[in-house]
Amino acid sequence: MFKFYQKLIIQQGKVLSRIPCLPWNNGFASSTVAAEINNVTVQSFSEDEKKTANVTSKNHNMIKAAFASIHSMENSWEIKTPATDHKINNAKSIDELLSLSGGTGVSRRHALKVVSVLSEWTTSGKVKLSDFENDARFIRLCRILTKNNIGQHKTNTFSTAKSDDLNTILSVTADEEAAKLVQSITLPQMVKVLSNLSLKKRRSTLLLRTLAYNITASSESLNIKQCADLLYSISSLNFYDENLFDRVGNNIISVLQHENLNRSAVIGSILTSVGLLKYKNPALLDAISEWIEKKHQICRPQDIFSLCMTLAVLNYLPANSENLFKVLIPQLTQEEAGKPLVWLEVVWSLILLNQANQEHVTSVLNESFITNLENGSSLSTSVRLKLLNIDGAAHYLIENYNGPKISKDHEIRKTGFALSKDKIEMINSTIDALKNLISENYIRSRINTGLGFYIDAECLLDKTCNPQPLTQTSGDNLARVAIQVYDYHDMCKGRLEVTGVNVLCQRLLSAMGYKVVTVPYTEYKPRDKIVNRVKYLEAKLKEAVKT
Repeated sequence: MFKFYQKLIIQQGKVLSRIPCLPWNNGFASSTVAAEINNVTVQSFSEDEKKTANVTSKNHNMIKAAFASIHSMENSWEIKTPATDHKINNAKSIDELLSLSGGTGVSRRHALKVVSVLSEWTTSGKVKLSDFENDARFIRLCRILTKNNIGQHKTNTFSTAKSDDLNTILSVTADEEAAKLVQSITLPQMVKVLSNLSLKKRRSTLLLRTLAYNITASSESLNIKQCADLLYSISSLNFYDENLFDRVGNNIISVLQHENLNRSAVIGSILTSVGLLKYKNPALLDAISEWIEKKHQICRPQDIFSLCMTLAVLNYLPANSENLFKVLIPQLTQEEAGKPLVWLEVVWSLILLNQANQEHVTSVLNESFITNLENGSSLSTSVRLKLLNIDGAAHYLIENYNGPKISKDHEIRKTGFALSKDKIEMINSTIDALKNLISENYIRSRINTGLGFYIDAECLLDKTCNPQPLTQTSGDNLARVAIQVYDYHDMCKGRLEVTGVNVLCQRLLSAMGYKVVTVPYTEYKPRDKIVNRVKYLEAKLKEAVKT
């Protein structure tokens, strides 16, 4: 398809310059996606083609006007013409298609559609360009596209770049067509397309999957900068592809092991993207941790912060964690962090990694620090929850802690948060199944611990798994059980394990005397038969009581 765009040029005043090839789905599917492909493919035009275009600049300007008109017609593309559309869609020959150019009722829409079909046929080998390029009917269709009857689009729009005409066509090409162009560009160009999509915040699942497939299938290696750009783009677009990430991860590991890399900024970028994506790849995290341990003297503070935050989110201690933290923790200071919010993130990460000390906790739980965080505006929910997590660690996890804590009646303790629909469905399904084992009177749900998280369901069981009133005090013969439900967002990718903050909540619950029962979406299907859900929960409760 892309080669067809490149070959069509202006010849002897005949309008044959890069005619668009568009899919049709009950109207004109507008998109800026394919324009990004053009941004990286325009440089592949040969010098002869460029010279030809310059020689025929007069006709070239006419083509630009046509492209402007096509772009302006986007809002009028919903006009229904079923009879003509049927003829175009069912045409079996060039003559049948071009016969539609007769008379005075041919619209730009029909002209463009006919040319699009001809382009498809040329690409597939059904016909040759020479079979119709000199046909007067084809020339007439092309000239229809050059008539600027809209009058609202300024022709100087196209004077800023040599490839703006192709940009205009591609800017209104549907995602399906853009995906076809991907296989015609190089691996670096694919990465550039992803970067441009990210900048435009244009999330096309079809195009992203096509790019992921072609990048993964390519035998060409990615350099470290391309890997960082790719991860950043995909994280900002919130797209995940296991095979693509394995490919990128292996490239990064290879670079770190075999090249003398001395740039920490690119590593910091990779770590940030991996953390945002919650992509848990032990081999990749180990390789990056080893590199940072060796190169810590050239690493920027923010890159070291990124490592701690990413490891915390993924609940991962690298193979060299003992030596790594000995080297890095002294460098994690409030002065280096600068902003209070950054320092809060660092301390919270150290809590999740079980590497925080009393000084770290004291530095963020004192009133002056919390006041600095507020800085004249209310604390965000995320900040409040992290403060409560750290306070929970001060109460239950930091041995002999005697520093400041958040008071029991502090407003922050009342912080709540909304749940996703999937999480609500998981929790409701779990509680419904639990009621088949335990009387509703013996169950509590959605309990705010005041430590930055909720207990999804709570019950009290004896050693034989018989429910008891929650008013009783748990002792040697009774187990207070906390049931925690985990949906897709609570789990890491790569390795289906719960994220660091959820592991912290489990640690806090255990320290508070609870037996913790986890119900991950990978094991529990909320819409499964009730008998299967009840059996699953019964087995989990019995296991918890025995331990």
